[in-house]
Amino acid sequence: MNNLLGIDFGERFIGLAIKKHNLNIPYAHKIIDTNFTNLITELINITKEECITKIIIGYPKGLMNKETRMSKLVDNFIDNELKNNFDIPVVKVDERLTSKVIKNDSYKRMDDLSAVKILETFCSNE
Repeated sequence: MNNLLGIDFGERFIGLAIKKHNLNIPYAHKIIDTNFTNLITELINITKEECITKIIIGYPKGLMNKETRMSKLVDNFIDNELKNNFDIPVVKVDERLTSKVIKNDSYKRMDDLSAVKILETFCSNE
């Protein structure tokens, strides 16, 4: 019975989605602006409140399947923040093109919907 937290990691904005064990599809949870919110404190609260058993984080590889500047930032976030503050598994999921799947013609942030796509990718491959 896994409750999953999906993370679309960005330098400022972090999109979150949740997949509950008793629901068929993940749902958008929130977007965190790290300029105004302590990310780790917020993630600790969410993992406790939602009984999260696994963290799924998007891993941004380039189209040629090579590491990018962002993939190094994600690795750093996993190694220095997630592994030091959480005692639950962290799984990286290739997120290439997930932001392209979410068509956005406005200026509204869609990071939480990208996190939903990350969870959908993980669940379809599990």
